[in-house]
Amino acid sequence: MDYRKLAKLFTSSTINKVAKGDFINIYSAIANYPVLKDCETIQEVYDESYKLLCKYYPNEYVLKNTIANKILLGRYSMKTASMLSELRVGSNKADCVIINGVSTCYEIKTKYDSLKRLSDQLSTYSKAFDHTYVVIHDSHLDEIMSMYLENPIFGVIVFTERNSLSEKIVAPKSEFFNSEIMFHTLRKEEYTDIIREITGKELSCSSVELFEKCKDVFCSLKQEEANKEFKRVLKEYRRNDHLFVGRLPKSMKNLGISFKISERNKSIIAASLVNCDTLKKEKMNVLPVYERKAI
Repeated sequence: MDYRKLAKLFTSSTINKVAKGDFINIYSAIANYPVLKDCETIQEVYDESYKLLCKYYPNEYVLKNTIANKILLGRYSMKTASMLSELRVGSNKADCVIINGVSTCYEIKTKYDSLKRLSDQLSTYSKAFDHTYVVIHDSHLDEIMSMYLENPIFGVIVFTERNSLSEKIVAPKSEFFNSEIMFHTLRKEEYTDIIREITGKELSCSSVELFEKCKDVFCSLKQEEANKEFKRVLKEYRRNDHLFVGRLPKSMKNLGISFKISERNKSIIAASLVNCDTLKKEKMNVLPVYERKAI
């Protein structure tokens, strides 16, 4: 059975369709995966679908969601920590970054991923974050260990068959930060906040001049201060909606953390998940023909 289609449930497109009352992907999943036919709510569909993905198709969503549950929610509090997804760093995008006093980057490599770009990614991330981990399927472990012996700048975490995380190598503390890489990761409101905090005043100039002036000030800071301010604004401006995430089941935590969802849609999604009437109306129409006849 092809579980890649089931993974489409855990996308920004599908969850925002749910908010608009478009359940076509939910109904399609029920029709094509027999284990889902007895689900009474959308939440049950997501929970059971997630179990299938964990067992048969542990993709990036599964690993990222495990990090959200085991580390962000398991070790920290969403009131004091923020989890950032797909954060642009240099020419790369960090899969997952958690900031809780320190910044920790988690680069994910599933069993379906290539390690071709990993060395460059880890080198870049180690210049922007306090700690950098690569989170892998154990099929990559031997190759990752060889990479570590050549350049021990990262830690290693293995996603286990029990859907947990096993730390094989503790990530070392970064010894060198690149202020320019950090600055280019920031948005305008973030780097202007830093400059206001450092200088005590607003810079009044054109957008192009503002960028260059803010960059000059930021890059002139000592590494420790630049890193401190970098973490402060990322944590503040990209804080997760812990109330919304708290209303989601474990299978959907990363949906609430990683995807852009409007406030209105968040309320609709949370209410739709446990509404027993949502699926009943269409269920008979999406079951395979032979099952409808049997009923």
